[in-house]
Amino acid sequence: MDEPTSTLTWPDSALSSYGDMLTVGEVSRVINLGERSVRDLLTTSDPASRLPAVRIGKNWRIPREQLRAYLLAHHNEQAALNPQDDERGTS
Repeated sequence: MDEPTSTLTWPDSALSSYGDMLTVGEVSRVINLGERSVRDLLTTSDPASRLPAVRIGKNWRIPREQLRAYLLAHHNEQAALNPQDDERGTS
C-alpha cells in the first residue's frame, strides 16, 4: 500500500486499497464475483482451486498476499486478451 495505484500492475492495483486481510465482500468486489461464489472458492473440495483463507468464527478472512498469488496462478491471460471469445448466449 506504499506505492501509488497508477504505478502498480494487476493484481496489485486491484488490491492496493485493502489491508492485509480481506473479507468475503472485499474479495467479491476485487474479483467481480458474488459473495456466494467467493465462499464456494473458499470451501471447494478441490485443493488446487481452493482460495486460501482463515475462518474466524463464522467469518472468513483472506490474506491479501495469498489472494494475490491465487489470482496470478489462476489468471487466464488468453481470456483477458480476447474477452469477445467468451460471449455467452449468442448463436
